[in-house]
Amino acid sequence: MEISLLADHPDEAPKITKWHFDEWSHIAPNLTESMFLDKVLEKAVNRNKLPMALVAHKDNDLVGVLELKLRENKSYPEYENWIGGVFTNTASRGQGIASKLLEKAKGLAVELGIKELYLQCESFNVSLYEKHGFTSLHQAKHHNVDTTIMVWHAAV
Repeated sequence: MEISLLADHPDEAPKITKWHFDEWSHIAPNLTESMFLDKVLEKAVNRNKLPMALVAHKDNDLVGVLELKLRENKSYPEYENWIGGVFTNTASRGQGIASKLLEKAKGLAVELGIKELYLQCESFNVSLYEKHGFTSLHQAKHHNVDTTIMVWHAAV
């Protein structure tokens, strides 16, 4: 499996958009697929600053994505650097793709001098992120969905 920057594969943006739209549009029904595409494309140009995205390919097929974002949850402006949009295609789930993307994202954060990464997830994903060193901070609502806000601290 190869993990690389979306900036190296901008042609994958429409596929990622479809994944994200199909997975999350029900919680934000006012967002169109075109609006999702705009958000993905803004992460397809950066190589050394946020926002950016990592993509996973297996046998040249896109199988996963992870986004590094700025201030994803507007209710918490004090939380600057976020992981979001973590997605593995259905056929490739259970193969450790999200874990590999998370490890690469944490390494990239360290390279960029980022000391903390935040994320929000539903309860069924908390244990995945705990395995990668994230700790729960508190509960929150995001688009009327109950989430857990978590943080990872880079080793100093």
